[in-house]
Amino acid sequence: MPGHPRLTELFPPSLVAARMPRIGEWSPVPPAADRGAWAGIGNDTRDRVLRAAGSTLEEPWPSLPASLFARFARDGDRWDYQTPAAARRERLGWAVLAAAMGPASAEFLDEVMDGVWALCEETSWVLPAHDFRVLGSHGRERGLLPDPECPTLDLGASMTAVLLACTDAIAGDELDRIDPLVRRRLRREVSTRVLRPYLERDDWGWYDGSTAKLNNWNPWIHSELLLATALTEESDEVRSALVSRIVQGLENYLAAHPGDGGCDEGPHYWWRAGASLFECLETLTSLLGTDAGVFGHPLIRAIARYPLATWIGDGWAVNFADGPARPREMGAAVLHRYGRRTDQPEVSAHARALRGAADAAIPETGGPFDLRRISDALFDADWQAAGPAPFPLPVRSWLPDTQVLVARAAAGTDRGLLLAAKGGHNDESHNHNDVGTFIVALDARPLLIDAGVGTYRKETFSPERYGIWSMTSEYHNVPIVNGLGQPPGPGFRAAAVAHRGDGTTDELTCDLAAAYPPEAGLTRWQRTFRLVRDVDDDERIEIGDAWGCSAPPGSLALHLLAGGEVALAAGGGRAVVSPPAGRGLILGWDAMAFTASVETIPLTDPAFTRVWGPAVHRLVLTARRPTAEGEHMLTVRPNSGRVCSGDPA
Repeated sequence: MPGHPRLTELFPPSLVAARMPRIGEWSPVPPAADRGAWAGIGNDTRDRVLRAAGSTLEEPWPSLPASLFARFARDGDRWDYQTPAAARRERLGWAVLAAAMGPASAEFLDEVMDGVWALCEETSWVLPAHDFRVLGSHGRERGLLPDPECPTLDLGASMTAVLLACTDAIAGDELDRIDPLVRRRLRREVSTRVLRPYLERDDWGWYDGSTAKLNNWNPWIHSELLLATALTEESDEVRSALVSRIVQGLENYLAAHPGDGGCDEGPHYWWRAGASLFECLETLTSLLGTDAGVFGHPLIRAIARYPLATWIGDGWAVNFADGPARPREMGAAVLHRYGRRTDQPEVSAHARALRGAADAAIPETGGPFDLRRISDALFDADWQAAGPAPFPLPVRSWLPDTQVLVARAAAGTDRGLLLAAKGGHNDESHNHNDVGTFIVALDARPLLIDAGVGTYRKETFSPERYGIWSMTSEYHNVPIVNGLGQPPGPGFRAAAVAHRGDGTTDELTCDLAAAYPPEAGLTRWQRTFRLVRDVDDDERIEIGDAWGCSAPPGSLALHLLAGGEVALAAGGGRAVVSPPAGRGLILGWDAMAFTASVETIPLTDPAFTRVWGPAVHRLVLTARRPTAEGEHMLTVRPNSGRVCSGDPA
C-alpha cells in the first residue's frame, strides 16, 4: 500500500455505522463492580494507589479563581493556573483507581463525585495559553478569560474529557447508586464542551492544517475524543458521525507525516504524536472489531521505531526541536503494545527497557498523571508479565525525509561515541533555527549538545519566539556568518542531503547555504558529519565545513554548545569537554585559522537546570582572516586522559 494509509477507505462511514457498538457495550477497562478483575492488581501497585488517593482526602480541592486564568493574558505565566488544574485532575484519577481497588470504597466514591462535580463546575477546560478569546484569534475579541458559550477545543479540554470518560467507565455504575445526576452531568459536559464543538465547528487548525501546522495536537486530541465518544456519547447517530470525522482527521495527519516515521518535534513529543496515533488506531480497531491491516502498513510500522532511533542511553535522547534531552517516560506500555501490534519485537524490547524495575502501570517519572494510560497498562497482561530486556541500540538510524542521522560506535552498546546530525528546515513543528546542527555523546552522555527548551511562556509561541536564546542559531552547533544566524521559515533549509554508511563509517552531507539570509553572502556551505568507528584505535567524529561566499565575510564563526566543563589547551587548537563523571571529549581544530573562546551560560530555568545543572558552556571558534572560500575540519575523540597538544590551560 503506497503512501500513507487511507483510513477513510479502511474504515469508511458505512463500516463505522454498521459496526459501532452502542454505549455500554464496549470498554477498554473493567468497571469497579468487576471485583475479580480489580483484585488481580498487584499489592505494591494497590498500596501506591491507596496511599496517593488517601493523602488528599482531608484537603480542600485546589481552587481555580479567574485571576489565575487571567495571568497568561496579563504577564505570560501559564503555570499558576495549569498547576492547580492538573492537581485537580490527578486527584480525581487517583480516587477513581482507589474506588475500584479499595476494599471499602465509600469514601473514595465521594471523592470521585466531588472531583467530577468540581470539573463540571469549571467555566472552561481549555488551557489559558490556547484559548481563542485570550489569544484574540479566530475572530474573537481579545479578553482575559474564556467564553463558555464558545469553548475552545484544545489539549486541556480533550484531556479532561478522556479523564471523565474513564471515570464513567470505571466508576459510573457506582456513581449512579449515589445519584444518577452525577453521570448524566458528566456526559452532558463532555458533549457540550468537547464532542459537539468538534463535530459542528470547522475552526480547528490542528484538524486539517488550515490555520496551524499539523503536529502532535492532531493524534493527541483525536485519541481522547475517540475514547470519550465511545464511552460517553449516547446517540448512535452522533457516535458514528464523530468516529467518521475522527478517521478523516487522522488521515489528514498521516498525509502530512514524513514517510520515514520521523517526528520533527523530537522524541519528547513523540509520546503524544506517534504514541497517541497508535492509541487512536488501537481504540478504533477494537471498537469496530477489525484492524483492516492497518498495523502492517510501512508508515505505521516506521512511526513505532522513532523512540529507538533517537535513544542515546542512560535516560538521554536526541532532542532536536523543543523538548528536554532527558525526556520523561510517558507510557512505555503504549510502546510495548505498539511493537506487538506491528510485529516488531525490538520496539517492545525498547519499551520494556524503558520501564526498568519500575511499576509496570504507574512508573514514578514525575510526568503528568494519565488515567487512560495507567488503566490500559494495568490490564495489559503481556506488559505486566514482560521480563527485563536491554535497549536494542541500533548501530544507525537514518531518516531520509526528516533528514536526521543517529549513528553509534557499535550496535547494542551505549559505550563509545554517538553522533546525531540533522539537515531539515526552519519551519518544523516546535522549530529551532538549527539546520545543520549536531549532538555528540560519549558513553551515553551528551557533551556537544542541544540545550532544549525552557519553561513555556507566552513568548514561546508568539512572534517573540526567536528572541529566546535557546531557539536561535547562535546557541546551536552551526556556523554564524557575517554575524548572522539562520532565520525561521520553510525556505531556510538544507540542500543536497545525502547519507552513506558501512561497517566502519557513517557520513551525512548537506549544503547549509540556503538556511541563511542573503545578507550572509553564502553561495555554499558544505557540511559533512562523519562517525569513524574504532579503526586502528582511532574512533572519532569529524565535522567538515567547506564554504563559499560572494565576497570575503566580515566575520565567520563556528559555535559549539557544551554540556560539560570546557578547558582550552595551552598550545591552541585543542579543548577538553568534561562531564561531572566519566570520560570526556577532546576537540581539535585548526589553530592557525581559528581563535577560540569559552563562554559560560548560567541557567536558572528549572526546565534547563533539571537536565544540565547550573550552566552550560559555548565554545566559539572565530576565523582569524575570513576568506571567500575556505574549509575546516573539527575532530572529536574520546579523552584517553591527555590532551594531544599540551595540557588544558
